[in-house]
Amino acid sequence: MKLFEPIKIGNLEIKNRLVKAATHESMAGPKGEVTPQAVEFFRRLGKGGVGMALVGNMFHSWDGHNWPLQLGIDEDFQIKGHKELTDAVHESDCKVFAQINDCGREAKEDYNGGIKPRGPSRVPHTIFLHIPREMTGEDIEKTIASWARACARAREAGYDGVEIHGAHGYMVNQFLSPTLNRRKDEYGGKLENRWRFVQELYAAARREVGDDYPLIIKINATDCFPIPIGVRFNEALRTAEMLGGLGFDALEVSCGCYEAGMTLIRGPLPLKLVMRTAKELATLPAPLKWLLGLTDPIAMRLFPFRENYNIEYSREVKKKVGVPVISVGGLRDPAKMEEFVSEGWADMISLGRPLIAEPNFPSRVEAGDLSPSKCVNCNICLAHIQVKGLKCYRGKTPKVEHYWT
Repeated sequence: MKLFEPIKIGNLEIKNRLVKAATHESMAGPKGEVTPQAVEFFRRLGKGGVGMALVGNMFHSWDGHNWPLQLGIDEDFQIKGHKELTDAVHESDCKVFAQINDCGREAKEDYNGGIKPRGPSRVPHTIFLHIPREMTGEDIEKTIASWARACARAREAGYDGVEIHGAHGYMVNQFLSPTLNRRKDEYGGKLENRWRFVQELYAAARREVGDDYPLIIKINATDCFPIPIGVRFNEALRTAEMLGGLGFDALEVSCGCYEAGMTLIRGPLPLKLVMRTAKELATLPAPLKWLLGLTDPIAMRLFPFRENYNIEYSREVKKKVGVPVISVGGLRDPAKMEEFVSEGWADMISLGRPLIAEPNFPSRVEAGDLSPSKCVNCNICLAHIQVKGLKCYRGKTPKVEHYWT
């Protein structure tokens, strides 16, 4: 199978075309440090046969932190723990990349030490109900420098490469979005200005890690709003072409953002469960929780799951760039994955929930078992990740009231 043929990202050879997609695992210590639980989680993934694992959503600075128990790589003391994680993955001839992120306006003061969220422009957040402060030129310079230093720490810690998170409504996506970036300076306006932030970030990261170290980026093909706002596909294609030409060694193609609903992952949103596991909902006044609970049937059906929901985007991006393209989103059937790779619609296949449900999925497919992923797309795993280590519940809701403290 072509899925199990090696491929190169830059000069790095990867044994097969299957990637563990970056996720938020809720397995960090209070300062973002790697825990033994995180090491074992990724050791198990490596043993399952995946060619490359993305360790997700690391913050480079507390300004860009947002999730409880989020991994960080913002200080030198964290290198030791990350080295333990990369060594564990490398035991199985699996490559491992650090995905480094900045939440930007997607941050909440409750989770980032009381720091007021910042973003490209003062555009109100429709979920968090706050208005971020507009970043100054000094803020931008500081953010880029911090992000680049985090890339250097990742290399020192033994990661085989770094993925810049440029999707899902986070900082890079915010600068690229004409809706969220309303600046009047050299970072706003036409696309060539709006992409200046990621251009400068790439250059700074390259200076820190060198020309031979793989740098890849995750981008949105579309922000998935039901009205024509945000990043849209035609412009995203131009952005992808520019990013490929800039020097990124691979592009991962995704879609969606939180303000557009469950467009990132698709499938039911178990709202009643989330109201027990998410502090900001669990602590709402009882009448408001009751009213919100009435919308649960709608939330469970609003964004129905469908397979391969980004593959058409990946195919079009592949036509525009000369570097490997990684497709993520709803991929469940190994026969289809093989078809997409063989037909050149994508070079690699990135799996999130399937590998949470079944870490040995790649090994069993390579052994000849082509039955689809055992993931049932219930999204109960996502309802618990705010403060509980990521795991599969296979449609069975634990009998608990909450996990937050």
